[in-house]
Amino acid sequence: MKIRKTVFYPTVVIILVFLACYMISPQKVNAVLEEVNQFFQQGFGWFYLMVSLFLVAVSGIVLFSGFGKTKIGGEGAKPMLSTGSWFTVVLCTTIAAGLIFWGASEPVYHLMEPPEFLGIEPGSYESSVFSMATMFLHWTITPYAIYSVPALMFAVAVYNQQKAFSFSSCVSGVLPWAERPFSSSVIDSMCVFATVMGMIASLGQGILSIAGGLGEISGQESNRMVWILIGVLIAVIFTISACSGVLKGIKWISNINTVFLVALLMLVFAAGPTMYIVQQAMESFGVYLDNFFTRSLMIGAGSGSGWSYFWTIATFANWMAWAPITGMFLGKVSYGHSVRKFIVINLGAGALSSGLWVSIFGGTSIYQQMHGTDLYGKMGAHGMESAVYGMLRALPAGGWLIPVLAVTVVLSVVTAADSTTNVLGDLCFLGDEKDRGMKMVKIIWGALIGGMAILLICSQGVAGIKMMSVIGGLPAAVLLLLSGLSLLKAARQKDILRKEGEKEQRQ
Repeated sequence: MKIRKTVFYPTVVIILVFLACYMISPQKVNAVLEEVNQFFQQGFGWFYLMVSLFLVAVSGIVLFSGFGKTKIGGEGAKPMLSTGSWFTVVLCTTIAAGLIFWGASEPVYHLMEPPEFLGIEPGSYESSVFSMATMFLHWTITPYAIYSVPALMFAVAVYNQQKAFSFSSCVSGVLPWAERPFSSSVIDSMCVFATVMGMIASLGQGILSIAGGLGEISGQESNRMVWILIGVLIAVIFTISACSGVLKGIKWISNINTVFLVALLMLVFAAGPTMYIVQQAMESFGVYLDNFFTRSLMIGAGSGSGWSYFWTIATFANWMAWAPITGMFLGKVSYGHSVRKFIVINLGAGALSSGLWVSIFGGTSIYQQMHGTDLYGKMGAHGMESAVYGMLRALPAGGWLIPVLAVTVVLSVVTAADSTTNVLGDLCFLGDEKDRGMKMVKIIWGALIGGMAILLICSQGVAGIKMMSVIGGLPAAVLLLLSGLSLLKAARQKDILRKEGEKEQRQ
């Protein structure tokens, strides 16, 4: 088998050792994980925020530079996917189950528990605006910049600069030695570790969301056995899809999932408090833009509050954990499109779609909480995942939407996990995706990630999900910073070449 031993085995061993330790003493493992998580948050929280803001700046610079005209793969490159299919794959790969899980519950939480150091009264008008502005911060421009920068740098490095299919190609612009065999293996191992942590967290969110939907439909409380069964089923589905090929399973599932997502948005918008949604979104988006830099770097130092660590920092860390390998997949399917179009689709259209979701689902849940539907109490009694289903049930004929949402969660989890497993296979195996060895590697990853996600939610719940995100996000943040610097260098070199060419033509 053509397994890259220095990339595949270290991460697999770490996961197996974790599983063994957990089986022996789960209490001690949980205690160690909590200490590590707290150290990462308090010691490096500022770093997560700075890197996130830097990637937003890089995206804007590249979008409006002469580099934006560059075609990924060269002038003669024909697109691998049509613009429509490309957008659906991007949307469903990046949205996963996270936005569905948090789209209704997080706004209610911020409404009822805003950070004390801001002095906002819980449940007030000011709190509702703060809540929605926070959703725009956590789920629109910044997170999609976190994905777009490494994805674009990878596409340019592989298709235009003819570099290896490795994340080391994304950072070689500032670290030339990164392309050496040993360095490349270390960097790809960091990517695999970060993504596995993020994927475990996202799969855990998906399991809880699906279980919440089944509980609403059946009227029965979800339990650990239900979580285990759902986790196994999801792992089997996305592993089979990943083994079917990079475009077959993902393209088919993405197109179907997009239909479900759009249908849910339209139905909730029509059945919910439509004018309130529009007005709340407009006002909150203005507040978000007005306070963008302040909120992007807000930690609450000296206040003694852990709000920023548990929410903004943990959320950005989760996006970062996914970003290296998700970025490699997004770069892989962008062949034939221009750099500017890449940013418009991956950042602009992605952030707009996510913003519509949080505006409609978040605005509806906030309105319901402020007008007699106690979603906050439901979350406390039945878990964060119950909020979105409680919100749907409070709408006219909303009970019919609950099964649709549950199916959408399944499709979203499968699409994101499918794309990630594909790239994990590419990084860990030197060969064609049709090779039996490649399929075996994907099966191993599917089993390990599924097993870890089940253990995590059964022992730690939502807190465990955020814990894995923060731990996986730190090595990813370093790689993203380097990829951003590499992209700026590539854009600058392109501008210089273009100006020199124009100068020669004038002469």
